[in-house]
Amino acid sequence: MFFITITIPKMKKTFTLIFLTILTMTVNAQVTTLQKNEKEDSTIAVIGYFCKNDTMEYQRIQGKMKIVDNDTTQRGDVLEKFMVVVTDSTADGYKMEIIPISCEIEGEDNDYQTRMASLLWDEVKNLRCRFSTDELGKVLHIDNWREIRDVLKKSYVKVFDNLYSSMPGLDSVMPRKQLENLILLGCATEDGIKGQYDELDMLFGLHGSEVTMKPVESDDVSESGFPTHSYIESFYPAPEDEYDLEGDYVVQARTETQLSGDDVQDLVGSTLGMIFSGELSDSVKKYTDEALSGNKQGMTAINKEQYCYFFNGWPKLMKKIVEINLAGLVKRIEYDAIEWIRRRWN
Repeated sequence: MFFITITIPKMKKTFTLIFLTILTMTVNAQVTTLQKNEKEDSTIAVIGYFCKNDTMEYQRIQGKMKIVDNDTTQRGDVLEKFMVVVTDSTADGYKMEIIPISCEIEGEDNDYQTRMASLLWDEVKNLRCRFSTDELGKVLHIDNWREIRDVLKKSYVKVFDNLYSSMPGLDSVMPRKQLENLILLGCATEDGIKGQYDELDMLFGLHGSEVTMKPVESDDVSESGFPTHSYIESFYPAPEDEYDLEGDYVVQARTETQLSGDDVQDLVGSTLGMIFSGELSDSVKKYTDEALSGNKQGMTAINKEQYCYFFNGWPKLMKKIVEINLAGLVKRIEYDAIEWIRRRWN
């Protein structure tokens, strides 16, 4: 889900949090851009060999840390459990469903983002996502996206009602109408709903791809237009326990993106007004200019990704870590991991 993290007191640290929230939105890990389409002698093809009634239960942990002036703060973790069930299998692909099981959120009383997530979970905990894939397991459509859209729109309004009534000063910092319009716009299309279910991309985003086993490094330009150095490899690891199977495989990548101080200033300046009030937007912009003026270090964003699959293409363990270092002033680390806990295959 799309959330903005903000703390009203201690404005200097607030500004750095806003920086990193905005910048994180622009440097998503892009392992798919590293895939090699040409035929290689040694490659691993990510293909799903699923069967009707196959069921996988997963646990997902998300969290973040920030380091400011050597002071490390751990933000609340979100622990989710859900099932993925194959409801139909045809020659053209699969019909599947995500079924929520539970959600535990730490620190919801102290953190704006986790509190909002908790409120939203209460509204959507019985909502199932039905999706279809091609014959290789690549997600094609959210079949009930309109149903999900309607539920989310009503749910977000209730969440905002609760949030803004309990935090009277929030509207002056982050006008409700602006935030509400931005989030509801993200729920208006099928692609927007896919973005809400980002676990689908983690689990099935590489299906249908062929990745070389020979490590590949490259220097390129990211989708956002910034210089990026990338590394990717795939391999068959040796089984370590009774749950590992012969033929299980791993794809992992690391990308490092560099932004100059001028790039960061331009990026922050062009996005602040979409969310925050004019007064806060101007203050943050001023702080950005003062902090980064003439600073050649700018920002470094490092994305580390690892995707582990069973031999039949079922996702096994998927991990992402994003590290953002802003001009040596503050570092933000976000982690996201989905791991299987139960399986039933037919």
